[in-house]
Amino acid sequence: MSHSSAELNKPLPAAVAVGSARWWLSYRRFPVFSRAWVWRRAALFGLIIVLVGAMSSLMHYAEGSDERLALELFAYFVAGFLVMTNAGPLLAAIVRHRHFAPVTERRLVVAAIGLGLVLALLADNWSSTAMMRLTDSEFERTMEGTALVINLLVLFGLYALMGGGLALRAYLGEHRRLATFESEQAMRRLQSDKLAADRQLAMLQAQVEPHFLFNSLATIRSDIRDQPEQAERTLDALCEYLRASIPRLRPDDSGSSSTLGDQLEICRQYLTVMQSRMRVRLEFSIDSDPAVSKLAFPPFILLSLVENAIRHGLEPSSRGGRIDIRARRDDQRLIVTVADSGVGLSGDAGGGVGLSNIRHQLRLLHGDDARLTLSGHARGGVEASIELPAEAASQEPDS
Repeated sequence: MSHSSAELNKPLPAAVAVGSARWWLSYRRFPVFSRAWVWRRAALFGLIIVLVGAMSSLMHYAEGSDERLALELFAYFVAGFLVMTNAGPLLAAIVRHRHFAPVTERRLVVAAIGLGLVLALLADNWSSTAMMRLTDSEFERTMEGTALVINLLVLFGLYALMGGGLALRAYLGEHRRLATFESEQAMRRLQSDKLAADRQLAMLQAQVEPHFLFNSLATIRSDIRDQPEQAERTLDALCEYLRASIPRLRPDDSGSSSTLGDQLEICRQYLTVMQSRMRVRLEFSIDSDPAVSKLAFPPFILLSLVENAIRHGLEPSSRGGRIDIRARRDDQRLIVTVADSGVGLSGDAGGGVGLSNIRHQLRLLHGDDARLTLSGHARGGVEASIELPAEAASQEPDS
């Protein structure tokens, strides 16, 4: 998987980044061996090396060494450890930014870390020799056989840990993590596209469904002679309802810019049409703080709840009932409620296809951060409540 230099120096998705993202480990948010990763890691390690080197030099100074000797010891210590910790990662970063084919890149990165270990050994030997010369001390390496092998393995392990060995492991797993992440993202996009298609199909069915249109037109026709003003109001409401909802069926409109205000207006026009048909059997109210009207809200979900309340709550009742829509913001949450005074919950309430689809859409859009709840009242009626994050709409809705 090849990346451009710009992509390499952008932060990784949280699901792909290795380990903690705390500020002192901010380099882990970037692709392993990218420039951004290298310089942030070098800054962290450099700070630690400088602090340890300064403490060591101060100890020598406190033991009687002069200032010049303490500064030279500090310089050799810092220089040696900076080469040890950064040589391999720096060489690996040069390889990554050459944009080789993935297999070639991985082989060269491994080789770069190996060369970095050799440079770490040379830097350690150089700085240690210089520091022992300055302090007139010697270290006798008289180990043989097993002891020598163990010592070399320990040194190799230390060089590997300090010089990018752990990062090499993270790098080799980065391609797999990215591939998994991109597969999951592709699946989410497919689900989102399916959700948008389902939405459009459902609304298309709702808008052109003969039952809905014919009943509405029949109501208008029957009112034209006896109640022309009522017929005009019903026709206006039907036109406004279709005008507000049909543009959302366009292929280039996924509903991402839908606001709560849009959805409340669609519901208002729908209820006005239904009120003309049901007469005194339907009353409704919409209570919403104007401040929440511009908040994002999934298209047609609220309308589905209203339709559900009429179909299963009010129409089965001879006396009809009332529908109240309320919307409010509670800190960072948006809560929208549709309450009806109909026949109440049935035995399988909450498990219908329509409500299941709403829960599925909320889950795709907001994961576990959104929910739909139903509650019944002893005196009859059902209250359906949607709670989701209070977010501004991504763009102004189409006029």
